[in-house]
Amino acid sequence: MGKGNVLELEKRVQAESRTALDDILRKGAQRMLQAAIEAEVADYLERHAQAADPTTGRRMVTRNGHQPERAIQSGLGDIAVRKPRVHDRREGQRFTSRILPPYMRRTPSIEAIIPFST
Repeated sequence: MGKGNVLELEKRVQAESRTALDDILRKGAQRMLQAAIEAEVADYLERHAQAADPTTGRRMVTRNGHQPERAIQSGLGDIAVRKPRVHDRREGQRFTSRILPPYMRRTPSIEAIIPFST
Protein backbone atom coordinates (compact mmCIF):
# COMPACT_ATOMS: atom_id res chain seq x y z
CA MET A 1 0.00 0.00 0.00
CA GLY A 2 1.47 3.34 -1.06
CA LYS A 3 1.85 6.40 1.12
CA GLY A 4 -0.88 8.22 -0.87
CA ASN A 5 -3.34 5.39 -0.26
CA VAL A 6 -2.56 5.35 3.47
CA LEU A 7 -3.15 9.11 3.74
CA GLU A 8 -6.37 8.84 1.76
CA LEU A 9 -7.58 6.00 3.97
CA GLU A 10 -6.66 7.96 7.10
CA LYS A 11 -8.62 11.01 5.88
CA ARG A 12 -11.63 8.84 5.08
CA VAL A 13 -11.55 7.20 8.54
CA GLN A 14 -11.31 10.63 10.20
CA ALA A 15 -14.24 11.96 8.16
CA GLU A 16 -16.39 8.91 8.95
CA SER A 17 -15.46 9.08 12.64
CA ARG A 18 -16.31 12.78 12.74
CA THR A 19 -19.65 12.10 11.07
CA ALA A 20 -20.42 9.30 13.55
CA LEU A 21 -19.45 11.54 16.47
CA ASP A 22 -21.60 14.39 15.12
CA ASP A 23 -24.56 12.01 14.81
CA ILE A 24 -24.11 10.79 18.38
CA LEU A 25 -23.89 14.36 19.69
CA ARG A 26 -26.93 15.47 17.68
CA LYS A 27 -29.03 12.53 18.87
CA GLY A 28 -27.95 13.13 22.47
CA ALA A 29 -28.84 16.81 22.20
CA GLN A 30 -32.20 15.89 20.69
CA ARG A 31 -33.01 13.50 23.55
CA MET A 32 -31.93 16.04 26.17
CA LEU A 33 -33.97 18.83 24.58
CA GLN A 34 -37.06 16.62 24.28
CA ALA A 35 -36.71 15.46 27.90
CA ALA A 36 -36.27 19.05 29.14
CA ILE A 37 -39.39 20.22 27.30
CA GLU A 38 -41.43 17.26 28.57
CA ALA A 39 -40.24 17.99 32.15
CA GLU A 40 -41.17 21.67 31.74
CA VAL A 41 -44.70 20.71 30.64
CA ALA A 42 -45.05 18.14 33.44
CA ASP A 43 -44.00 20.79 35.98
CA TYR A 44 -46.55 23.28 34.59
CA LEU A 45 -49.33 20.68 34.74
CA GLU A 46 -48.38 19.71 38.28
CA ARG A 47 -48.37 23.34 39.47
CA HIS A 48 -51.87 23.85 38.08
CA ALA A 49 -53.32 20.42 38.86
CA GLN A 50 -55.70 21.89 41.46
CA ALA A 51 -57.32 24.29 38.96
CA ALA A 52 -60.74 22.82 38.15
CA ASP A 53 -63.86 24.05 36.41
CA PRO A 54 -66.36 24.86 39.20
CA THR A 55 -69.35 23.60 37.20
CA THR A 56 -67.98 20.33 35.80
CA GLY A 57 -65.08 19.61 38.14
CA ARG A 58 -62.78 18.96 35.17
CA ARG A 59 -59.16 20.06 35.19
CA MET A 60 -58.56 23.43 33.57
CA VAL A 61 -54.98 22.66 32.49
CA THR A 62 -54.37 19.46 30.52
CA ARG A 63 -52.02 18.01 27.93
CA ASN A 64 -53.29 17.93 24.39
CA GLY A 65 -50.94 15.82 22.27
CA HIS A 66 -47.94 17.29 20.44
CA GLN A 67 -47.37 19.98 17.87
CA PRO A 68 -45.94 18.81 14.53
CA GLU A 69 -42.23 18.00 14.64
CA ARG A 70 -39.99 20.90 13.73
CA ALA A 71 -36.26 21.29 13.22
CA ILE A 72 -34.19 23.65 15.33
CA GLN A 73 -30.96 24.79 13.71
CA SER A 74 -28.02 24.49 16.07
CA GLY A 75 -24.26 24.30 15.95
CA LEU A 76 -24.64 20.51 15.78
CA GLY A 77 -26.98 20.71 12.80
CA ASP A 78 -30.75 20.41 12.68
CA ILE A 79 -32.33 18.92 15.80
CA ALA A 80 -35.87 17.58 15.47
CA VAL A 81 -38.23 18.24 18.37
CA ARG A 82 -41.92 17.60 19.09
CA LYS A 83 -43.29 20.17 21.48
CA PRO A 84 -46.16 19.00 23.73
CA ARG A 85 -49.41 20.94 23.58
CA VAL A 86 -51.02 22.24 26.75
CA HIS A 87 -54.69 23.20 26.84
CA ASP A 88 -55.06 25.90 29.51
CA ARG A 89 -58.74 26.83 29.84
CA ARG A 90 -58.17 29.46 32.53
CA GLU A 91 -59.06 33.01 31.57
CA GLY A 92 -56.05 34.93 30.25
CA GLN A 93 -53.60 32.11 30.95
CA ARG A 94 -51.46 30.26 28.45
CA PHE A 95 -48.48 27.91 28.61
CA THR A 96 -45.37 29.22 26.87
CA SER A 97 -42.19 27.20 26.98
CA ARG A 98 -39.12 29.07 28.21
CA ILE A 99 -36.91 26.43 26.61
CA LEU A 100 -38.52 26.45 23.17
CA PRO A 101 -40.58 29.61 22.61
CA PRO A 102 -43.13 29.77 19.78
CA TYR A 103 -41.66 30.29 16.32
CA MET A 104 -38.08 29.58 17.44
CA ARG A 105 -36.26 27.92 14.56
CA ARG A 106 -32.62 28.61 15.46
CA THR A 107 -30.64 28.52 18.68
CA PRO A 108 -29.52 31.95 19.92
CA SER A 109 -25.90 31.16 18.99
CA ILE A 110 -26.93 30.55 15.36
CA GLU A 111 -29.19 33.65 15.39
CA ALA A 112 -26.17 35.75 16.39
CA ILE A 113 -24.18 34.50 13.42
CA ILE A 114 -26.83 35.13 10.76
CA PRO A 115 -27.14 38.81 9.82
CA PHE A 116 -30.61 40.31 9.52
CA SER A 117 -31.59 42.44 6.57
CA THR A 118 -33.50 45.60 7.45
